[in-house]
Amino acid sequence: MPGMRGLLTFMLASAVLVLVACGGDDTTSSTTTSATTAGGDCDAIEEVDVGPVTHVDGGLTADDYPTNPPAGGDHYDPATAGSRVYTDPQPFGETVHFLEHGAVIGWTNGLSAADQAAVEKEFNGLIQEGYYQVAVVENPDLDVPFALSAWGALQTCATFDAAAIRPFVEEWYASPKTPEGGLACQGDARTLPNC
Repeated sequence: MPGMRGLLTFMLASAVLVLVACGGDDTTSSTTTSATTAGGDCDAIEEVDVGPVTHVDGGLTADDYPTNPPAGGDHYDPATAGSRVYTDPQPFGETVHFLEHGAVIGWTNGLSAADQAAVEKEFNGLIQEGYYQVAVVENPDLDVPFALSAWGALQTCATFDAAAIRPFVEEWYASPKTPEGGLACQGDARTLPNC
């Protein structure tokens, strides 16, 4: 049956192509890098395995998280975290709770006045479009001048790059990695890409 042999050969070749395209490996990594990149000096977006988390009473520092800035982890109820620009550092436990609710945070570390104004302009524009769970937070513990994080995702930039903000927010707002990401999809946000 030449027709059957041809069909089997085709099916085998297709299966090999699928395995090659998918890597053919069932193992998972706790940290992976996605193909999404921005221009300038920003690294590819790193997907972070947050693991189990605990609600704690307070006292969390940068040392309590596997990445800086945090992309998830232990946290506590926010007293101040919300959609706005914080030019002073905010408690890590509060900002991480904001991430759990689907937020994206732009983290700054001593940016020039012009770069800080560009960050604020971009985030304020996003808020006007309905992305109400976004914030800019000063973080003097950063090893870089600018970073973006969402629950389970992180992008760091060796120099500030405004072009990195929108693609990150569009991909990671209402993060699919947190069970509470839907909280970022209220009101006008219901029409956003991840909502």
